[in-house]
Amino acid sequence: MLPSRRGRRGPPLGGGVTSRRLALSALLLAVVVFGFLALRIARWRPLPVAGAAPEDGFTRVSGVVHVHTTLSDGGSTPEQVAAAAKRAGLRFVFITDHNNLDAKPFEGEHDGVLVLVGTEISTTAGHLVGLGIPDPVFRFSGDGLDALDDVRSLGGVAFAAHPLSPRADFRWTGWDLPGPWGIELVNGDSQWRSAGWRRLLRTAALYHLNARYALLGSVTPPGQTLARWDTLLARRDVTGIAGTDAHARLVVRKDRAVSFPSYESLFALVQDHVVLDRPLSGQPGPDGEAIMAALAKGRGYVGLDALAPADGFSFTAEVGGRRFTMGDTVPPDPRLILTATGRMPAGARVRILRNGGEAAEGEGYLARTAPQPGVYRAEVHVPGWATPWIVSNPIYVFGAAAAAERAQRAAWAPTPPAPPAVELIDGFEGSTRFQPGADDRSRVELPLLDPRAGVDGGGAARLRFHLGVPTSEHPHTFCALVDWTHRDLTGHGGLVFSIKADGVYRVWLQVRDANPASTDEGTEWWFASIRTSPQWQRMAVPFDRLRSINPHTDGRLDLDKVRAIVFVIDRGADKPGTEGTIWIDELGLY
Repeated sequence: MLPSRRGRRGPPLGGGVTSRRLALSALLLAVVVFGFLALRIARWRPLPVAGAAPEDGFTRVSGVVHVHTTLSDGGSTPEQVAAAAKRAGLRFVFITDHNNLDAKPFEGEHDGVLVLVGTEISTTAGHLVGLGIPDPVFRFSGDGLDALDDVRSLGGVAFAAHPLSPRADFRWTGWDLPGPWGIELVNGDSQWRSAGWRRLLRTAALYHLNARYALLGSVTPPGQTLARWDTLLARRDVTGIAGTDAHARLVVRKDRAVSFPSYESLFALVQDHVVLDRPLSGQPGPDGEAIMAALAKGRGYVGLDALAPADGFSFTAEVGGRRFTMGDTVPPDPRLILTATGRMPAGARVRILRNGGEAAEGEGYLARTAPQPGVYRAEVHVPGWATPWIVSNPIYVFGAAAAAERAQRAAWAPTPPAPPAVELIDGFEGSTRFQPGADDRSRVELPLLDPRAGVDGGGAARLRFHLGVPTSEHPHTFCALVDWTHRDLTGHGGLVFSIKADGVYRVWLQVRDANPASTDEGTEWWFASIRTSPQWQRMAVPFDRLRSINPHTDGRLDLDKVRAIVFVIDRGADKPGTEGTIWIDELGLY
């Protein structure tokens, strides 16, 4: 008997076809959904703004600060950067290449874009953006205090760049350094570093569909930076700006980089909007001075322009028929009215904060009295976006005494007088232990002693130098005065001396101690930078301010094992090709 077939079951007829149809339908649905989303993203545009244009009597000018070119580590030339700024609708752009102002010859008006040139200075306290300065003969020393002093003495203004960067060696640590320096509230480099890999992948995936939308997705709220700013503002006036930190260059490997994201897309993302008393004249010199003065004083605000055009915002104070704006100081008055208004997206929420805390909030328009002293600033938030659309600089409401106290806290601290020498190392009268030193491409002219050039008409050391131009075969150029005497300087606080020059240079003062691990002839070079002046200056250099960059440092200056004292000019202190004369007198210990 054959076995029964009852109970045996095979696959349903047509089951495989049905599964394939379901899979195909799901795939088609996914394609349709993806296509719909891609189309929506591609067609997305900044939110429209509505409302009357501000009628406060001020002119608004939009631009970006902190841009790198091929003169440091940027992806395009200054000419190409200016063209990108034009396409982005900017009126000004600040080129700030690393530790140089080599773009200075390009400074000026270019097809309706005012190009201004500053620099980003690398220091031991973090990075500083220096604006409004000429190109000096000397190099910036790398010390945070020196850099702030250099920018100040050159007539410029400094801002702490990417102050709370996720990258530790980029963070600003000079919070207690003197001077009226400001701070970047938003920084492009910090934004992508803090965005996280998921956001960055999303940005990369969407970038070619819609660059503005994609980059907006990588913007993170600057809450910690704003809190730090409010802490600074409790003591003194502090200008806040946006630092684009544009490089338009993504390194793929050592020998290859791609242009991503573009300058134009970065320029459209976040902008600095300065507020001027009158329209620009079309003359580069006066226009540049007006923009610099506004940035220095804090007459302006930061706008997230990729989200919505931010050039129609106003934050003012009015009392007794007089009108003030951001960056101004106004005496307290019961009649004082603060007003935040302008052209805004639908549903935008306006906040006025006092001393970092909530003071008042409204939709699209806000006016409130401000009878109490304090630091008042405005923010505008758009529903659905965590990052503020606008962050204004403050209006300061303080009486004369409080305003003067705040100004004093922002002032540059005067240099205390140098202490008297307790032991003379060299008076440079008739003889000296110092010897000339120079590489083959540089020269130090003899004699080293100038018998009547000293502080009191006596002798002085003379360093008449010509610093050679380095080549790939000969990269290190220097001119120096060197005293090779071995000394025990234990018990002393530092060196004291008088110095002047026929120009403004920087000179490295080195104290070299014994360090067998060092490749520099068994010595470690501890140094500080001195800026010269055409007038005699009495300088004191504490030993504990000297620093070393030796990779084999033993971590301490051994004063009982000093092997040389050196005054040196090299290409790290001054530009190659520089020549001049420096006089030194009354070198001693205190």
